Amino acid sequence: MEEAKKFIQELDNNRKEVLSHFDEWRELHPDFKRISEIMENFKTNDLLVEYQKNSLPTFIGDKAIEIYKKCLSFKVKLKMYKIDKLGYSYTPMPYCINSEKVKLFVDEYQTWGRKSYEIWHDVYYLKEDFFNNRGYKFKWEFSVKYDMLKYDLQKIEKIYNETIEFLKSGIELINKYDEIITLEYETNSFEMSFSEREKEIKQLQENYLGSDEEYCYVYTLECDFFVFYVGIAFNPSERFEQHIRGAFYDESHLFKSKFIQKYHEQVKQKIVYEGTRRDCKKFEREYISKHNPLGNMTEGGEG
Repeated sequence: MEEAKKFIQELDNNRKEVLSHFDEWRELHPDFKRISEIMENFKTNDLLVEYQKNSLPTFIGDKAIEIYKKCLSFKVKLKMYKIDKLGYSYTPMPYCINSEKVKLFVDEYQTWGRKSYEIWHDVYYLKEDFFNNRGYKFKWEFSVKYDMLKYDLQKIEKIYNETIEFLKSGIELINKYDEIITLEYETNSFEMSFSEREKEIKQLQENYLGSDEEYCYVYTLECDFFVFYVGIAFNPSERFEQHIRGAFYDESHLFKSKFIQKYHEQVKQKIVYEGTRRDCKKFEREYISKHNPLGNMTEGGEG
C-alpha cells in the first residue's frame, strides 16, 4: 500500500514539474505556443465548452427530443427517460406523420450520436494531456526533448478542426430535420402530435390561472348528440367566443377545435356547475372521469 501511494505521489510530482515548464516552452517553442492557443479555445468556445459536459451535447440533444415529439402521436404516454435515449437506442412508437421520415431522422441522428461519442473521447484525452499532463497521447517532456512538437501540433490542429466541423454538422443536421419534420406535420399529419399536446396543456394552464377563491363556472361544449369538452371559466360567454374564434385561427390544431370545425353550427355551451375555482376544479375532474369527453386531453383540475 505504501509503495502504491509513493508511486502515485511521484507521478503527481512529475506532472506538476512538467506543467511548470509550460510558460518557458511557450517562449522558446512557437509550435508549443500555438498548441497552447488552440487548447485555450476548449475553455472559451461555447460549442466546445458545452460539448465537454456531455458526449451528446445538450444544445443538439434537447432539440432532437423536441423534433421527435413532433413525430409522435399525442396518445403516446411517454416518460422522458425513454425519449432521452433517442441518441443511442429507441423503440418505434405510434407516429402522427410518415414513419419513414421519422426513421430517416432517427437513423441519421443516431449515426451522428455514435460519432459524437468517439470524438468526445479524443477531446477528453487531449484536454487531460494538456491541462493535467496525463500522457494518454501526448508526452510534452518527450516532445520537447526530441523535437516532436511540430507533429503534435498537426495532430492537435486536426482534432480541434474536426471537432468544430463535427459539431457544426450536428447543428446543420438538427436544423434540417426540424424543417422537414415541421413541414411534414403541418401538411400531412393525421392526428395531433405529442409536441402539440404539450402546447395545448400549457395553453390551458395559462388560460385558466386564477385564485382558488375566485367564483367561476364549469361549462361544457356540446352538439346535439354528445359533450366533447368541459372547461372552467370566470366569464363563460367570453370563453365560448374564444373557443369558436380559436378553432378557425390560432387554436385550429387543438383536438377540441376539430369538433367545433365539424359541428360549429350545432355547438353550444352549457353551464353545469358554479362555485369557487377550487370547487370547480374538483367538479371538472369528476365530470371528466365520469363522462370522458373526447376533446379533453387531461384529467382536469388544472384551472
